[in-house]
Amino acid sequence: MNDRRDRRDGNDRSAARGLLALAVAAAPALGCAGTGQPEVSYLAHAEAAPPGAIAAGGWTVALDEASVAFGPVQFCAAASGSATLCSTAIAEVLSIARVDLLDPEPQPLGRVRGFEGEIRSASFDYGIHWFLTESAPARSPAAPGGHSAHLRGRATRGADALDFVADVDAVPQFQGQRAVPSVAVAATVGAEPVELAVRFDVGAWLARVDFDALAEDAGGEGGAAEVVIAPGSRAHNALVIAMTAQSPPAFVWSGAP
Repeated sequence: MNDRRDRRDGNDRSAARGLLALAVAAAPALGCAGTGQPEVSYLAHAEAAPPGAIAAGGWTVALDEASVAFGPVQFCAAASGSATLCSTAIAEVLSIARVDLLDPEPQPLGRVRGFEGEIRSASFDYGIHWFLTESAPARSPAAPGGHSAHLRGRATRGADALDFVADVDAVPQFQGQRAVPSVAVAATVGAEPVELAVRFDVGAWLARVDFDALAEDAGGEGGAAEVVIAPGSRAHNALVIAMTAQSPPAFVWSGAP
């Protein structure tokens, strides 16, 4: 695990240098500024909740593939991480990582860099960012297939079976804003070593999908069918809302091991 983190940390530093240049130019959309407080730097990792059998209405969903791009992340001392209410970050993760949502092992996300102090909100992207320096949203190489998330699996209900593929795009709505403008968090980071865990629950996302409607649209009642969950569809929109508003990842700080 340490070797894996060390290799990723080296990649994070290279990515961070490029993103930091954008962040400085894009301020106040992203970027830490001096606060007079001591600087801190600590590791962040992803934790995926074991999806197992996912209940979605009367359907049971099993996943064969599930990955999501995560980052950049900005942490704010204000109760809202919205760019209009939090012009300066107290900490940030500049790197963007792809997370395997079926892997139960901790996965490195990079390094949090910032200042000591209270953190009350976070804002972040799912691998598609729209800095003030960009004329349109940009997709990270870490984004699976150029999308925020890629999901493939099978939903079953009695004799009915529905094979599905979903490529999900969680795109910032406005230039200089994040895909998730603000989620509430609670942490006070001081001089003691800490580590950040970002916890994802893909089952909570899929539980929001109306598989009855998908099966009806695919003509799969009473047998097997295949469906592509495409951007703009009701199922795609349900996944985006789940990822960005209803069931975003949880941020948990703890003492470093």
